Amino acid sequence: MIMARRNLHFTLLVLTLLFVSINDSFASQPFYSVDESKTFNHDTTLNLLHTSYTIESIQEPDNEPLEIIQPKPAEKTVLANKISSEKEANENLFSLSQHKTNYILPLSYVSNPNTITLDGVGEENIENLEAKYQVSIKTPLYVTKNDLTGVYFAFTAVSYWQLYSDEISKPFRETNYEPELFYQFTSEYDVLGYQFNMFRIGINHMSNGQNGLKSRSWNRIIATALFSDESSAYYLKAWYRLPEDEKIDPLDPTGDDNPDITDYYGKIELGFASKLGNFNVFSRIRNNLSLSDNRSGIELDFSYQLNDRYDLLIQYFNGYGDSLIDYNRHQQRISLGFKLRFI
Repeated sequence: MIMARRNLHFTLLVLTLLFVSINDSFASQPFYSVDESKTFNHDTTLNLLHTSYTIESIQEPDNEPLEIIQPKPAEKTVLANKISSEKEANENLFSLSQHKTNYILPLSYVSNPNTITLDGVGEENIENLEAKYQVSIKTPLYVTKNDLTGVYFAFTAVSYWQLYSDEISKPFRETNYEPELFYQFTSEYDVLGYQFNMFRIGINHMSNGQNGLKSRSWNRIIATALFSDESSAYYLKAWYRLPEDEKIDPLDPTGDDNPDITDYYGKIELGFASKLGNFNVFSRIRNNLSLSDNRSGIELDFSYQLNDRYDLLIQYFNGYGDSLIDYNRHQQRISLGFKLRFI
């Protein structure tokens, strides 16, 4: 019995010495190495959830360059605050967000106002100085969770008010109504250094709500692409006019009120907006893409930030399509007023 215990103790001692020897051998000659600078801790892993990726080329010893994916923080563009605010608005069932700009221009001088919409009013008692305002809102009908992608309904109204014409009792000379239904896809893809923010396609109706010879209306399918960078935003808008039957009689309530509207109002629109400190600049140009009889409408907006909600606005327009009733009349307009912050 004593001899068996001694043999057991001797065996355990030999196994212990063998384990220590093997462990020291691996410690002195590691079969792998870890570069701590390339390991990921918990914070790095979380940060990967909020980053985009770019392809970088690295050189490994005695090997060809190897392309790997490296995290790169997404850049903030000029539209970041607006996009964030719209996401918050979509989560509130009782809120609406701006579609186009919302403004009121109490002083608006127009060169050639049309009087056809006002009974008993002619050039002798129409005022070139009037007021103009625009109200434009949208609401989601269906959107994906935590995103702006989805189906929307929007409504825009622009009014031209003869505010200073006491002689004819200050009538509204023209109001244009523009309901639309569209699908919007949003993203953060980079294209040639610009962030592709949104693509939108939908159906648009535009009318002045009049009848007979005063009526102006049309329907379009409109596609829009929006891009932005750190200080500016750009959009391209194109449309296809849905055809209507020709009027048999000018007073016929059915049929096309304005068959030549695309010749004047245009077929495409380019827009640009830039933020320079407290100043914002917005411009847009519409064009009919005709080489033989080219026509355009150009709008320039200059605004200065008064506070977090309102801007002082100076607006200039030159060309065709200032309003539906004036779609085929060349106009110049200069206006002063206020608008809600847009970007």
